[in-house]
Amino acid sequence: MRNNLVSLLDAIGVPGLFRIQSTSSLFHPESEHVHFTSALRYPVFLGGRNYNGSPDMLRTPLLREMIETHLAEEARALPEAVWLPLGPKAEAAVLHLVSKGYLRRNKVLAGMPHPSGANAERVAVFLGRKDAQRVSRQTNAANLLQARTVLTGQILSLMEAN
Repeated sequence: MRNNLVSLLDAIGVPGLFRIQSTSSLFHPESEHVHFTSALRYPVFLGGRNYNGSPDMLRTPLLREMIETHLAEEARALPEAVWLPLGPKAEAAVLHLVSKGYLRRNKVLAGMPHPSGANAERVAVFLGRKDAQRVSRQTNAANLLQARTVLTGQILSLMEAN
């Protein structure tokens, strides 16, 4: 998963934002440019099993409160951070904080495919390793290519602002 994440971030220009060769350096212990977190700070179990995103965390009062309290606390502590939510559930949580005024939308890199192996086709299309005309029905190549264009532009805008 880390290799996919590095490839995705490198493809949209994140190394230029931090003046590094590759985002792989963000995973070194001495890296000062990264802070890892989760939308839900604490482990969540439902019926004795790990929470899998259902029910919707923003429609579940206790889970929404965790986001609006704990994740919002991190947002306040890191006002200049660039946020990269991995997956649609994390993205929904981070964009919720945008709607509440805790984060600026231009600091959220939304729309990138999750880097897990289960998303191999989406990652390959996003990176240009697979022809958009040859994807399965489950993959919306146009959305992925549009997301890459938007994210690349967003990174360029952030670099210009620095």
